[in-house]
Amino acid sequence: MAKRHKTPSRSRQDRPSDSDDAFVAGVLGFSNWARANQKILVIFSVALVAVVLLVISYSNQRARQVEQAGVELERIHATLGVGDAEAAKGALSQYLEQFGGTPYAGEASLLLSRLYLESDQPELALRSLDRADLSLRDPLGAQAFTLRARAQEMSGELGLAEETYLEVADRASMSFERTAARAQAARLREAQGNWAGAAELYEEILSALAIAAPERG
Repeated sequence: MAKRHKTPSRSRQDRPSDSDDAFVAGVLGFSNWARANQKILVIFSVALVAVVLLVISYSNQRARQVEQAGVELERIHATLGVGDAEAAKGALSQYLEQFGGTPYAGEASLLLSRLYLESDQPELALRSLDRADLSLRDPLGAQAFTLRARAQEMSGELGLAEETYLEVADRASMSFERTAARAQAARLREAQGNWAGAAELYEEILSALAIAAPERG
C-alpha cells in the first residue's frame, strides 16, 4: 500500500498576520469614508488652515505690540530724565490703557505709583498697585509691596504698613530686600511706641548679617 504524502502546510511566515489584515481593512474603510464625506473633509481642511493662519497672525501682532510697548516705555523714561513728572504720569496712565497686558505693564505701574508717592498722592499710588496685581513671587513683587507699604504709611495706616513690610521680610527672594523690609518695619514699630518689637526686629537683622557687614552699624 502506497504511503500518502502529506501536503506541506504554509509556514507561519507565508500567512498574512491578523494585524496586516486589520491595517488593510482600516485603510480601505477610511478611503471609503473619505469618498463618501469629501465635502466634510474639505470644510475641515479649510477651517484648520484658517485657524493656523489666525494663530500666526495673532502671534505676529502680539510680538509687534510687545516691541512697541518697550519703545514707548523708554520714551517715558526719557521724559522723566528731563524732570517732567506730570507729563510722565499722564503718559504712563495712557500707556497702561494701551499696553496693560504686555510684560512691561508691571514696570510701568510701579513707576507710576512711585511718581504718585513723590507728589503726595498715596491713594492713587495704591490704585495703581492694585491694578498691577503683583505677588511676591513676581520679579517686581518685592518692589511693589514696598511701595504699597510706603503708600499705606503716608495714608496714616502704620499698622497695615508694618504688616506689609513684614510680609516682604518673610517672603522676598533677595536677602537685601528682606533686611530692608525688617528695618522699615522696626522703624514703624518705633513710631508706634513698640520699642521691644523694634528691638526684636533689629536682633533678627543682626543675626542675619555677617560680622564684618557694613550694615551692622
